[in-house]
Amino acid sequence: MQGLEPVLLRELLFLDLSRRHWQIDCLVDGFTSLTPVRGWIEAEHCGNILKVCSEASTIISLCCDRCLRQFNQELNYRTRELIWLGKTSLEEQMLNKELSIDAVDSLVDCLDPNGTFDPGRWLFEQLSLRLPTVSYCRINCPGPPLPRASKIDKNQENSVDPRWNVLRQLKL
Repeated sequence: MQGLEPVLLRELLFLDLSRRHWQIDCLVDGFTSLTPVRGWIEAEHCGNILKVCSEASTIISLCCDRCLRQFNQELNYRTRELIWLGKTSLEEQMLNKELSIDAVDSLVDCLDPNGTFDPGRWLFEQLSLRLPTVSYCRINCPGPPLPRASKIDKNQENSVDPRWNVLRQLKL
C-alpha cells in the first residue's frame, strides 16, 4: 500500500510533536473491497505507549448466510487503541511491579520499542475485525426459496414405506 509503509518507532519518537498522520485512499493488501478504503490513521508516541487513532470506510461484498445472495455493505469504523512499547509483555511488567493488570486493560498489544509500526497491517487488522460474523442481506431475509410440491411428489409421499410415518409426523 503506497504511503502506508512501516515507520520506525524511534523515528516516530523524534518527529515534531511525536505524531504521524497518514491519509488513506487505497485498496488494502489482503482485504477484498469494492471501493478503496478512505480515511486516516494517526499514531502518537507517548513514551511507553503508542496511541493510534483511526477512522476509515469502504464497501465490501458479502454473501447472505440465509439465501446465499451476494449483497454490498458499507464498512465503517472509528477507533482508538493504546499499544504497549516494551521488550517484555505488559503483564510481566505489571506482575514485577505488583500492580493490577485490570488498571490498564485497554493496552491489548505489545510492540518492541526498537521495532516498527506498520499502519498498513494495522489497518488490515482493524477492517478484518469489523467483518460481520453472520451476514444477512436484510433483517427479514426469508432464506432460500422452498421447493414447490408437485402432484408427483404427493403421490410418491403416499407410497413411502410406512415405517417412516413417525418421522413424517415429526416434520408436521
